[in-house]
Amino acid sequence: MAAKIYTITSGKGGTGKSMFAVNLAAALAGLAKKTLLIDADLGMANIGLMLGLENNKITLHEVLADEANVTDTLCDGPNGLKILPCGISLQGFKKADPSKLKDVISEMAPNFEFIIIDTPTGMNHITATCIELCNEVLLVLTPEMTAIADGSKMKTIAALLGKEVTGMVLNRTVPVHDEQYREKLAKSLDMKILEVLPEDVSVPNSITGKSPVVTKYPYSEISIAMNRLGAALCGIKIPELEEGKGQKKQKTEKARLSGAKLPFSQSKK
Repeated sequence: MAAKIYTITSGKGGTGKSMFAVNLAAALAGLAKKTLLIDADLGMANIGLMLGLENNKITLHEVLADEANVTDTLCDGPNGLKILPCGISLQGFKKADPSKLKDVISEMAPNFEFIIIDTPTGMNHITATCIELCNEVLLVLTPEMTAIADGSKMKTIAALLGKEVTGMVLNRTVPVHDEQYREKLAKSLDMKILEVLPEDVSVPNSITGKSPVVTKYPYSEISIAMNRLGAALCGIKIPELEEGKGQKKQKTEKARLSGAKLPFSQSKK
């Protein structure tokens, strides 16, 4: 068994790249696929914070500093997911040797069916290494001019590194980003839109709860989309929600979240 490796990247910060990586990995694991999630953002790691692993003493930093074995660093996550978190200390970042990342991924690949790698924002040596080592590149964008422009640059850079971007995930959308908008965007970037994820209060709520959206709010729109994408990557077709129990749970979940507010939202004057 050799893992299929997906590198998750974006040209701009704030696109929800790490959130996407966490939930894609959890969705794949929920489909009974042996999945490893690697936080390769050595300087600004977030996945440990998002999943309650920020206090781990042994992380990818220690592995890259030859102070720990990668197998001793793996953590258990939801749905049987395995996680290789990265430390959040600047001292750990300073001592880590990014050139050893290739060896880490090569060592882990035979043990999993899927490896999801979350990269730093933008282009740097670590992101370039992760792109070169992966089978497919997934680009996470938001419908903003700067995010789209930077995403276009990332697509070009990936091609220069010998990898074509499989497609983009359009995150944090609202109703105005309708089918016509998405068709124009896909055409302008010459890139397939793999999935559309709505702006959803369940995301910050799940991060606060230190668990993936797909496990905390399984009937939310964003969870349904993430599971659909995970199934597509596995070659599995999942049925749409039928009338009855599934739709009732989805409506209940929407009602439960409808009164919540996004963090840092400004009140209208």
